[in-house]
Amino acid sequence: MNTTTALTPPSLPTGLAASVAVAGAAAALSGLPGVSAYGFGWLPLAVSLGIVIGNLWPSLPSRGAEGFRLARGTLMRAGIALYGLRIGIDELGRVGWSGLLMAVVVVLSTLGLALALGRRLGLDPEVAVLVGCGSAICGAAAVAAADSVIGARARHVSAAVLAVVVFGTLGMYLLPILHPLTGLSDLSFGLWVGLTVHELGHVVAGAAAAGPEAAASALVEKMMRVMLLAPVVMLIAARWRNGGTTGSCSPGVPLFLYGFIATMALNASGLLPAWLHALGAEAAQALLAVGLAALGANTRLADMALAGWRVWALAALLWIWLLLAGFGLVSLGALS
Repeated sequence: MNTTTALTPPSLPTGLAASVAVAGAAAALSGLPGVSAYGFGWLPLAVSLGIVIGNLWPSLPSRGAEGFRLARGTLMRAGIALYGLRIGIDELGRVGWSGLLMAVVVVLSTLGLALALGRRLGLDPEVAVLVGCGSAICGAAAVAAADSVIGARARHVSAAVLAVVVFGTLGMYLLPILHPLTGLSDLSFGLWVGLTVHELGHVVAGAAAAGPEAAASALVEKMMRVMLLAPVVMLIAARWRNGGTTGSCSPGVPLFLYGFIATMALNASGLLPAWLHALGAEAAQALLAVGLAALGANTRLADMALAGWRVWALAALLWIWLLLAGFGLVSLGALS
């Protein structure tokens, strides 16, 4: 009998338990006033704590390989499918068709710019796609969704998450400071925040400083960007499948994206009881947090450093583009 094998904990429960524990710790920390005040939400904290644990306990990734694979794969995909419950389609009328058009322009232009700049910077295409999705749509959740169809390296996903979180946090602090200088109304300022800032939590925090009207318009505009998650990731899946990049191939449009659309439609129908809707929306966040915790645990800081300054340069350039393009679109809308 092999004593070493007998004493080694099973890979599935070890990795899964570690992922759940890290996600739980991230949830607890994100609820603390001293943490939430700085815009660090559940998902960014989950990947960050996962990185810390994985680097302090170097043998953990191999000891929990199967559990981490389940968390990063099946559980994260389920979380993305349920994420549609967080999108209130019935509220989209507050900003009208112009708000939807602005969201489409911002998302598509940011993704196109990410690919173009990624090539100029010499980045791996999968890195450009991940940073582009996170910047254009909804931060860590969009990075996770894109990773689910391209199967990126852990260090690339973690670097993309951290980069978009950093610039999303900067936007949360910068835009309220700029608000008095822009001459924008509270409604228009909210639209600018919704078009520009990455994470949903950052959007709410950044717009709240300007009052309830700004917060409402920011949230709805942000949801319009989030609505584009499914079609964008479907396009990415098709491009990877057809060999449009040098990344790995996808077998087709994954089922979880159809689940995302279905839950979004179910949310719009109003058929779900309030308690079930709230439970599903929280489950989406929890499953994404567990998957991102597993992702972080499999990331080595030394490997992340290999990504170099180019990842940060791309994220910074996209952030500047979002600030300028968002402001330009909102200003034109206010004049029309």
